[in-house]
Amino acid sequence: MQKARTYQCPNCGGVMEFDPITGRVRCSFCESEFDEGEVAAEIPLGDVPSAQGETSHAKTVEDFLERAPWEVTADGTVNAVVYSCPSCAAEVAADQSVVSTTCPYCGNNMLVSGTASKENVPQWVLPFSVSKEQAEQRMRQHFEHKWYLSRAFDASLEHMQGMYIPYHLYNLRVWGHADYIGYETETRTDSEGNSHTEHYYYAIKRKGHAAFARIPVDGSSKMPDGHMDAISPFDFGKLRDFQASYAAGYLMEVADEDAQTCLPRAEGRARRSFEDDLKADAARERGVDGIEEVTRNETQVAVEGIESAVLPVWMMHCAWEGKQMLFAVNGETGKCVGDLPVEGKRRAATVVVTALVFAVLAFIVSMLVINDDDSSFGFIVGAVIVVVLGTFFVDQQFMSQMRTAVEATNASMSYDSQGLVVTDRWRSPRRTGSKGKARRWLDGV
Repeated sequence: MQKARTYQCPNCGGVMEFDPITGRVRCSFCESEFDEGEVAAEIPLGDVPSAQGETSHAKTVEDFLERAPWEVTADGTVNAVVYSCPSCAAEVAADQSVVSTTCPYCGNNMLVSGTASKENVPQWVLPFSVSKEQAEQRMRQHFEHKWYLSRAFDASLEHMQGMYIPYHLYNLRVWGHADYIGYETETRTDSEGNSHTEHYYYAIKRKGHAAFARIPVDGSSKMPDGHMDAISPFDFGKLRDFQASYAAGYLMEVADEDAQTCLPRAEGRARRSFEDDLKADAARERGVDGIEEVTRNETQVAVEGIESAVLPVWMMHCAWEGKQMLFAVNGETGKCVGDLPVEGKRRAATVVVTALVFAVLAFIVSMLVINDDDSSFGFIVGAVIVVVLGTFFVDQQFMSQMRTAVEATNASMSYDSQGLVVTDRWRSPRRTGSKGKARRWLDGV
């Protein structure tokens, strides 16, 4: 059994906690307050080997709850390390990656070694500025104005924990070029009043580069990526040099997934942003209505630097009708994300009513527009398509309110001040009615 260290008040020896409201470390007994550097606290660096066999990454709420760092027990848990509380001498089990926790018996805040080493102790910390009460209020506000949420829904929190989550911050440089076939549509009316739509094509080329600063990717295998991605952004301008006193009263982990393991996620997001924005620039070309096809996309990514930080997150979970739900609140901004239960009857009724509304509108338009039997069939087909697409769109809008824990697919929030820099733009001097000819133009340039 290993010994732990405590955050002790210099005046009375009492338990110290970081106060997100004042931004100072506060003694819960004598109520003395100190700046972060005034209280001696240091994570003991350990030599505990990483557990074998615990390599899977959490994908669901159930995965997270099975491995939640506050649910660790000494018996039957591969990752458990047992510590002796310096205050009451009780045995406290903690996951290997945990380096700051609380004794469940006496409430004393403890610093433990876990798998902390010189290599994985974070460079930066973003302190909590949202209190526990404010976080719960933000979660309750997250439930408001959700049309598909049952009016009987009442989330009774089963657990709420302030955590410093380890993140890798990637500085990346991206450059590349792409070829596109853009299209232009032109509608003409003949002498008999019939409309004809014609399609024309342009060959388009783009070349550019971009830099991304501090793309955040969580380094904890326990955390669902959807929650950890969706609560961004954080204000990295408020990062401070890491000091253990910021973790007083909170659970803190060091990364159990190294920066190289997490790098593909950051690279993929940067690549997606660059390619999407380069394509969007091509779509704004004069005379082009959109991009028909991407014929070539060559993108390269280089790592300029990697930093490490722990970022503040309130994790909360509750149960509703036998289903576990997990919510995450950004400890700096108060943004809340999490998936809510969809009431099936309410959703079904909404879909039916929406379809009827679109159908009635289509019928009214048909009475005003259709003049002969020849045009009625085409209009009916179009009306059916409008009803289906319109109903689907409304349903997805309501569903998006219920599903907010979504993994990030781009890094648009991490562009540097220049954003995308397009260094070369080219478009064929004229349009063509043949996509094959547009491709030959691209090959010839």
